[in-house]
Amino acid sequence: MLLPQWNLNEFYESFKDENINKDILKLKKKINSFSKKYRGKLCGFGKKSLFKSLEEFEEIEELSQKIRSFAFLTHCTDQTNKEKTKFYQYIEETVLDIQNEIIFYGLELNELEEKSLSIFKETKFKNWVVNHRKFKKYQQSEATEKLLVDKSLTSSSAWVRFFDQTITRLKFKFKKRNLSETEILNFMSSANENDRKEAANVFGKTLKENIFNFSFVINMISKDLDIDKKLRGFKYSESSRHLSNQIDKSDVDSLVETVTENYVPICHRYYKYKANFFGGKKLNYWNRNAPYPGHKEKRISWNEAKYIVTKSYTDFDERFGKIVKMFFNNSWIDAKISNGKTSGAFSHPTVPSCNPKILLNFQGKIRDVMTLAHELGHGIHQYLANKNGLLVADTPLTLAETASVFGEMLTFRSLLRSAKNNEEKKFLLRSKIEDMLNTVFRQIAFFKFERELHKQRSSSELSEDQISDIWLRTQKESLGNNVVLTDNYKYFWAYIPHFIHSPFYVYAYAFGDCLVNSLYSKFEESPNGFNDKYLNLLYSGGSKNYQVLLKDFGLNPKDKNFWQMGMNLIKNLIDDLEKIS
Repeated sequence: MLLPQWNLNEFYESFKDENINKDILKLKKKINSFSKKYRGKLCGFGKKSLFKSLEEFEEIEELSQKIRSFAFLTHCTDQTNKEKTKFYQYIEETVLDIQNEIIFYGLELNELEEKSLSIFKETKFKNWVVNHRKFKKYQQSEATEKLLVDKSLTSSSAWVRFFDQTITRLKFKFKKRNLSETEILNFMSSANENDRKEAANVFGKTLKENIFNFSFVINMISKDLDIDKKLRGFKYSESSRHLSNQIDKSDVDSLVETVTENYVPICHRYYKYKANFFGGKKLNYWNRNAPYPGHKEKRISWNEAKYIVTKSYTDFDERFGKIVKMFFNNSWIDAKISNGKTSGAFSHPTVPSCNPKILLNFQGKIRDVMTLAHELGHGIHQYLANKNGLLVADTPLTLAETASVFGEMLTFRSLLRSAKNNEEKKFLLRSKIEDMLNTVFRQIAFFKFERELHKQRSSSELSEDQISDIWLRTQKESLGNNVVLTDNYKYFWAYIPHFIHSPFYVYAYAFGDCLVNSLYSKFEESPNGFNDKYLNLLYSGGSKNYQVLLKDFGLNPKDKNFWQMGMNLIKNLIDDLEKIS
């Protein structure tokens, strides 16, 4: 199967391109000029000059992110290449060092009186300024902020890099072959139960053999976060995440509480249903996401996947279909599985002067089609939001998963409508339900694991067993007694990158799924005018608070019923499945 690889020439021709160093020099000159012009002077500027300063700041950030985005994208497709790894680290160290000279700007902006910032009230920067000022009471002196940036290269960023390179280099011995993480995880969803069991055991065994490294990394990540929490005066380890997400802790707690209340009626119920098809009342964990007995999943070609996803988006709205085609036609997608390539999938917004880039590891399964639909949702959102400029394009996590999950729902509904018989319908319903359980219930269980881990780590370093015990306890709570978790499963926390890359990110998936379920319900109730409102939501990027944007749809995330709407949709799908089973 010939799979696409992205073309990064709109950034630079290669990581050896001389224009990279020219842009680094250009960046340095811009920042030096900016510093001379504005450092210590903001309080004396008029409104027009303040507005101009933020425009210039955005231009600097644009150039900085362009260089860093290219380095990241180059590195993640081949993390075993020593030259590319060295280049990536060089860019991170060099650019961050240069950017240190501009830290003063955000600090001084927050020291201005509110009336001085009135110039921004009628501009695209309004919400950015409002959210930036929320960090005011947590910011430190310029010297301290510079130190924190510098030290990040040898603290959190270093541990992220070490984790990525460790997991990428792991080899899993399966049937006399040394497999990558992506390959062994693929066997864990094989149609052959013996393969699934062996793959799960090999995966857990290999993680156990390397658990000291993973335990050490997560301990250091947690300690680093705890130091930052105490320094800035945050009450909880997750407080900084909520602040950057522009969401109140009470809203997140309400989501967690609602999902937890539905563990039994939804999550436990479904796995009890599935266990009946696997020879008993209990379901071994390696069968949790397994294909049902007797079902032979059709292998889907890349061209078929393109057609399915493009049609789904186009049928919803031709404007969306047009953007999807741009991703396929302009080499904005890298789908080929290759040695050293990062596992999983993502859509990187890059910068407004370039275009978003999507990474996949496509293996021809229906799950890969849904992943493609998911990441293209991100891509569409990023492409549209980038029209606002770099600062305002950045979408908070409260809405970041909206377009991606909505894209999955469009594709699922399209496939369900075209199903030829009950067997096809059962397959699609089972797949969708399991995806939603993984997106909502599993991610909240992840969040609860993180919350407990960071709470305990604040007192002292945790052993491998202590971390693993927290993991088992939080996962058993969500999965129920119908899923059997063996000793090897206790180490599965170690491979999940979100715990290292972006602590407490995971609840955004559950938030996005529940939000989309509610949005889709509104779309089905009254489709007239929905598309324009939805398009406006995506165009808005970070220009408006998510609560304001959702008012257009008659939705209120502060109402607990909002979250239950999402739960009810999953219940209804299980009802539909049981009726035809």
